Amino acid sequence: MKPLFSSIIAALAVLSMVACGPKDDPVIAVTGITLSQTSVSLEVGGKVSLTATVSPSDATDKTVTWTSSNSGVASVSGGVVTAAAEGTTTITASAGGKSAKCEVSVKRKVVDVTGVSLNKTDLTLNPGETFLLEATVSPSDATDKTVTWTSSDPSVVSVENGLVKAVSQGYAIVTATAGGKSARCEVTVQIPSSNEGYGYEDLK
Repeated sequence: MKPLFSSIIAALAVLSMVACGPKDDPVIAVTGITLSQTSVSLEVGGKVSLTATVSPSDATDKTVTWTSSNSGVASVSGGVVTAAAEGTTTITASAGGKSAKCEVSVKRKVVDVTGVSLNKTDLTLNPGETFLLEATVSPSDATDKTVTWTSSDPSVVSVENGLVKAVSQGYAIVTATAGGKSARCEVTVQIPSSNEGYGYEDLK
């Protein structure tokens, strides 16, 4: 009986040690998550890195998952947002049942105008004559290719949408401007050497 009794005592001792041993660490739940930015504006092809901060700092599981509500507009991987097309999307960072959002707006990449050229750089016209100037904006894919036209002396030469009209004898410069770049055409308005076809009033 003694060996059996000794075995029982030993087993009880082991169980006592296990029961009194160290307990598992308590689980510390996530109470919140914040992002370094809550709204971002990007051009197509642009990128931005978002940083997620999980609270408390000693939360047991601080793993963050990232999602985009419209990956066709912008995708996200490890907090890095990549713009793909014009539009808007919401980037969401989640951890421990909590989440934070960043609104992303993507615009077409701005391509600056590098130059403007005209099909004529000097003109000689008679009063009443017209000539259509054509402006070429470079590069061809510039974001804003709008051309504005001006005349240095509208009483001599008028211009509208590139159409130059000789008003009276004299000299003026027509300027085409786009994206801060410009090109000029020097216009001389003269009375024709022959008076044929012109009356007295035309020559005054």
